[in-house]
Amino acid sequence: MAFFISPKIVFGKGVLKRLGSELGNDGAKVAIITDKTMAQHVGTLKEALQEFGYQVKIWDGAEPEPSLDLAAEGGRFLSEFSPQWVAAFGGGSAIDTAKASWILYERPDIEVGELYKAANPKAKLGLRKKASFMAVPTTSGTGSEATWAVVLTDKKKNRKVAFANNEIVPDIALLVPEFTAGMPKSVTAGTGMDVLGHALDGYTARQQTDFSDGLCLQAIGMCLEWLPKAFQNGDDLEARAKMQNAAAIAGIGFGNSNTSLCHALAHSLGVAFKMPHGRAVGLALTYSLDYIASTAPISGAPNPVERLATVARFVGINETDAQAAIDALLDKIDSLKKEIQEPITLSDAGISEEKFASQLENLVLGAAKDVNMYSSPCECKDDALEHLFRKMFSGR
Repeated sequence: MAFFISPKIVFGKGVLKRLGSELGNDGAKVAIITDKTMAQHVGTLKEALQEFGYQVKIWDGAEPEPSLDLAAEGGRFLSEFSPQWVAAFGGGSAIDTAKASWILYERPDIEVGELYKAANPKAKLGLRKKASFMAVPTTSGTGSEATWAVVLTDKKKNRKVAFANNEIVPDIALLVPEFTAGMPKSVTAGTGMDVLGHALDGYTARQQTDFSDGLCLQAIGMCLEWLPKAFQNGDDLEARAKMQNAAAIAGIGFGNSNTSLCHALAHSLGVAFKMPHGRAVGLALTYSLDYIASTAPISGAPNPVERLATVARFVGINETDAQAAIDALLDKIDSLKKEIQEPITLSDAGISEEKFASQLENLVLGAAKDVNMYSSPCECKDDALEHLFRKMFSGR
């Protein structure tokens, strides 16, 4: 990837007071796309927009694990309202729904079932002829407010579909820590593990660059320091702000490299067990890192052992031997998961042996076909992939 992309990130104290000068177009229509839960909390954003003279309409049809069908509904809402700004308000599911709906609004010629093919990295979508896009995250995890990627579910084929295009990167990412203060502990934990997974995947992906490396390392360090504090005290706005920043930093990091093996495994877990994405990422993380640290890299890929040893030393692990440093890093991540009450094995997550056995073939097939496999620094397929899922059930 020979370029660097990022939205304009607006953050800090009193950020909503600057909203009018950031958006421009006084009197324009702003469509807010959110879900029914977050619609109860969108009033502050709506009022801020109205104070600057914007007409605001809300669509609350987004859902967890968003589907192509939902994107089509959102696209129809936007076409009826004809806004000049589309604002996504919520977690990654709401933001991804809004991104896909925005594409369909801008490009009504694209069939929803062909969306993930039409919005490929090389396509010229011609967005922003009708509206600009703003993302307002209310969780601190997905990084979708800063990336060029969308992940949806194709319910007809029972699989995740992911697509990416430069034009999908939001124009503005608006980071308001107060919007994340109401997150339950379980959501704080799951989305926080997603941040860590994004950053570690991004740092070890085949497409890593000098520009992505520093961002991924910074996000890893911030997450390990601030996630326990945000988990223990949800009203700690400093911790909330740090995790919100870490999520966006990781988003820019992996958005300029890629997610990798961990996310291929996590997407398959999410489909097979209806598991929240952040929990699935957290579960897959140490197993994927252990695998790439013990497997020969693909020709031309960054050396995972060197990379992970660098991460370990960056976060204060002083082992001189690379493998010992990596082992300590994996133990540190597992200790974090225990501290924030996230499962270490599939068994810990409540998946029975019978359920696991019945889904093992689907798990392997789903991960093998996942686009993130192409970013892995090490080949992982067939028996190796099955063995990896078996370890995820019973433990390292």
